[in-house]
Amino acid sequence: MNVGGLMYAFRLAAVAYLSAVACLLVWSHAPKILGWQSRVVISGSMLPTIRPGDVALVGAATPEPGILPPGRIVLVRDPSRSTGYYLHRVRRYEPSGKIVTRGDANQVDDYPAVDRAQVAGQLRLVVPFVGLPMLWWQQDQWLPLAALAGVSWSSLVLALGLRSKNRR
Repeated sequence: MNVGGLMYAFRLAAVAYLSAVACLLVWSHAPKILGWQSRVVISGSMLPTIRPGDVALVGAATPEPGILPPGRIVLVRDPSRSTGYYLHRVRRYEPSGKIVTRGDANQVDDYPAVDRAQVAGQLRLVVPFVGLPMLWWQQDQWLPLAALAGVSWSSLVLALGLRSKNRR
């Protein structure tokens, strides 16, 4: 393969990478038009369904057994947590009307059960990987963040064909 063909292949890969990143970013933010909110997942309590660094898109929910049955994933307001929220699966409704939740990776149900008013929404869509840079930033993981920045910048330069006119 000649140098021109190799450069063309690198540019094509760069455009594909940037297109994938752009699509993931659009998917994680466009649903806000529908009134959905996006949340970066920071814990592994919902593994393997939802991973840290995924973006969870959450829409409105009516927490009633017939409308929001057990098995659905909900965003719960919890002021005791650093983010003020957690995303767990509805396990069951208690006779009192409270909702028992549990993370898929957890061995026991959450305690105490939550009031219906604490349910901030229902999971509608998960966009994988988009929140990883934010998670790396919060956890001071500079190496993967720098690597991502380097790959992104290099891809942008390649895709735009920015190079010195003096090179051959």
